[in-house]
Amino acid sequence: MAESLVRQADEALALDLMSSIREAAEKTCSPDSLELVSVTMDVSARADMPGTPSFDARIDRRTRTILFAGGSASIGGKVVMTATAVYSIRPTA
Repeated sequence: MAESLVRQADEALALDLMSSIREAAEKTCSPDSLELVSVTMDVSARADMPGTPSFDARIDRRTRTILFAGGSASIGGKVVMTATAVYSIRPTA
């Protein structure tokens, strides 16, 4: 039987960062839906340092069918992780 999954600090931060980016992407493309095509994460410092993380999401470019987005996660004012994501835009029927 598999043991319970315990996320490391950097894994949890990556999920929160992606949620922040997706939220901005969904607001930009509403009412259309999105499908994740690709994501790239870069870690520049330890994610387990003391402090509350903050997230900054941005939309880089939107075409009729593709959205390019990104963002960063900071702890104590220091960027510890960045991400870029590409989404396919699915028009609402």
